[in-house]
Amino acid sequence: MAFERYIEIVVGPKGGQGFKITDLYIEFTVEKTQEQEPNTGTIKIYNLSENTSSQVCVAGNHITLKAGYKDETIAALFFGDVVKGQRKRMQTDYVTELAVKESRTAVMASQVSISYDKNIEATTIIQALIDAIGLPSVGIENVPSDAQYPGGFSDIGNACDILTTVLNKFDLTFTIQNEQLYIIKPGEIVETTGLVLNKDTGLLTLPQPISDKTGDSDIESEASNKWSFKALLFPELIPGAGCKVESSTYNGELLIMRATFKGDNRVGDFYVECEGISV
Repeated sequence: MAFERYIEIVVGPKGGQGFKITDLYIEFTVEKTQEQEPNTGTIKIYNLSENTSSQVCVAGNHITLKAGYKDETIAALFFGDVVKGQRKRMQTDYVTELAVKESRTAVMASQVSISYDKNIEATTIIQALIDAIGLPSVGIENVPSDAQYPGGFSDIGNACDILTTVLNKFDLTFTIQNEQLYIIKPGEIVETTGLVLNKDTGLLTLPQPISDKTGDSDIESEASNKWSFKALLFPELIPGAGCKVESSTYNGELLIMRATFKGDNRVGDFYVECEGISV
């Protein structure tokens, strides 16, 4: 199982003709969290032609990264925008290196000026902000349907910042994963992967507890509900997703809070390192 690696990149102007790259040496690192800051990544493509590299490196280009195993599952792992690109020589190779951020264009461009009369429903405000961001969303049902602003509501600024303020009023937050906006209750699973990870199905390391200690003088005990582990590169292990882990150190459901994907379509790293909490 899971022997033949596959990485595919499509990059170019959003809505326009892009370059599909599959047959060159590719490395990537993608960092995903539940924070509201965009997920980030670094992608290296070896020996891309100078002409193609110059077109790929354009800031604002849209990029889709797919990865997985040809004998199992290949899925989109990252959607984002090129922040910076450069082509440089490394010994006998020319490497095109791209710094990317997820949905950066949508987040940066979502400036709004909104004003509503008294007794406006919170869901109306939230939906307007989501529309301004321009991404599909799930989870608005987590907002109390009867919640209102008796004195009305008005604000000017970035839609993501305003959305944060509004959601915090209801003990909610949001995260953007794979160009979809999730309104979430902290600590709750928003997607079930169906994955059962053990030594036979892709669990590479035994889960280890993550300590909250900040130094030797911190006498707090380790936070036994937080765990870290490595697994085969499953793109569905995104923050907010749930998976079951079976091992001698932990046995149960974990909510993924952070995932670092490392990929190489030759012989290097090809795994995801996750941090999660027991649920």
